[in-house]
Amino acid sequence: MTAGVPVDAVARFEGELRRFVTRRVPGPDGDDVLQDALLRIHLRVGALRSTDRLAPWVYRVARSAIIDHHRRSRPGEPLGDDDDIELPEEPRSEIRATLAACVAPFLEGLPPEQAEALRLTDLGGLTQVAAAERLGVRLATMKARVQRGRRRMRDAFEACCELEQDGRGIVIEATPRGCGCA
Repeated sequence: MTAGVPVDAVARFEGELRRFVTRRVPGPDGDDVLQDALLRIHLRVGALRSTDRLAPWVYRVARSAIIDHHRRSRPGEPLGDDDDIELPEEPRSEIRATLAACVAPFLEGLPPEQAEALRLTDLGGLTQVAAAERLGVRLATMKARVQRGRRRMRDAFEACCELEQDGRGIVIEATPRGCGCA
């Protein structure tokens, strides 16, 4: 995509960006920092050539706005570690625990070859090449099994739990619908 990233592609991040900023800058200053970040994003997004790295870039811009705010509000005072301003990389542990309780029952509901493919790759850490070699199947067959298994697992999770995802597809909230797995 050489014409740049459309400005409206960033709109999907606004809600999660608001939560990201206000957790790190509470109160009315949080709104100001969010507006600063959104302005920076709006002014510079046209220079991006691809949406592939849009989410990390958006968070980098927001993180920079947060750091700048802290520097302005505490001049001459070192910021110390940026641990409070780290980008969210993993779902919170309670969400992971909720979803993990569903994995085993959902795997059992898959066709055996798809379940085995996911056990070897996603859960076992093997590459698809190594898993294909271990099972004695072609790589294309393994890729199809993994892809179909992942799709069925996602469908099972979405049927069982109401999932809220961030702009990168990472689950940030999971509310079980009473399916009994969690």
